[in-house]
Amino acid sequence: MFNSRRYSSIYDKKTLATSRLAKREKSQIEKQTFSYIFFGIVILLFFIFFLVPNLIKLFFAVIDKESPFVEKDTVPPQVPILSANPVEATYSATLNLKGFAEPKSKIVFLLNAAKSAEVQAGEDGQFEYELSLADGANELSLFGVDEAGNESLKTKTYLIAKDSEAPSLEVEEPKDGSVIELKKNRTTLIKGKTEPFAKIMMNDRLLLADKDGNFSTNYYLAEGKNELKFIVTDKATNKTERTIEVEFRL
Repeated sequence: MFNSRRYSSIYDKKTLATSRLAKREKSQIEKQTFSYIFFGIVILLFFIFFLVPNLIKLFFAVIDKESPFVEKDTVPPQVPILSANPVEATYSATLNLKGFAEPKSKIVFLLNAAKSAEVQAGEDGQFEYELSLADGANELSLFGVDEAGNESLKTKTYLIAKDSEAPSLEVEEPKDGSVIELKKNRTTLIKGKTEPFAKIMMNDRLLLADKDGNFSTNYYLAEGKNELKFIVTDKATNKTERTIEVEFRL
């Protein structure tokens, strides 16, 4: 005879075991799915925030290095400008030069057509240099070089004479110790010779020598002894002094 109760009990046990197994498998599947999603997100973030930016940087680095279309700086810098023109002559062995050029560019100094020095302009373009001069004539010019190696045009050539010798002075008339007589000779001619274009102070009067060094003036003599003091200054500011004495009698 068939026992339905026994069959039902066996069926329930099998159903319960199957249900537990299904739940366990479902839980494992959910855990695996979560793990896959988590690692997928991590890989995606790594790709977006690390790998992609570095690949882009690498790409542009290669393009910048190898591309024939990269534009190079071929524009020459501005010509250096001196704040003031150098003196034409000086007794000093050095000359302080200041000026302006393209910021951070190099300024090359040429003395008598040879490179004398190289200085760098600051971020504001200013530069300064103490130039050493040779005895006699010095020809100075400058040009600039920017960071890309482009050279500017040269400045004009400045002529600077280094002269440390005192100027010569010869008083031709009147002679030292001479006596001048008669009222008609009271205004006497004073003339002499020195360096070309030198300045002569005679007592309180300024005279200028011509291109040959000659100078002259008329001077009104006081009765008795007259002291004539000459101070000659050349272009390099060297000086020579001399005093002569002339007597006037009516």
